[in-house]
Amino acid sequence: MARLDVRLAPAPGQDLPPGLQAVTVDVAVGGVRCACNLPLEPQTILRLTLTLVGGDLRQPATIEAEARVRRCSERPGAPEIRRYEVAMEFVRMAPQDKKRLQTYLNYL
Repeated sequence: MARLDVRLAPAPGQDLPPGLQAVTVDVAVGGVRCACNLPLEPQTILRLTLTLVGGDLRQPATIEAEARVRRCSERPGAPEIRRYEVAMEFVRMAPQDKKRLQTYLNYL
């Protein structure tokens, strides 16, 4: 479990709903689950930036990746800011970012 800030942006040729906000629910080397205020369509490709804090880090670090939405489900009763749970698979990440993420996760 890691609750991290995440910034989402559309990949070239993709659209994201305006006002989209997300926070991570769970992070792994292969992907991420986020709680979002708006739904995302499966197969949407997006760019994301995760800010890693804690673990063995003395200061926050960021990693960037491209991810594909695998599924999106509504969570009735959840606050609007976290109404949708979105599972994403990383499809592109620089080797140094992948290593940084793996090291970070090893310390959680």
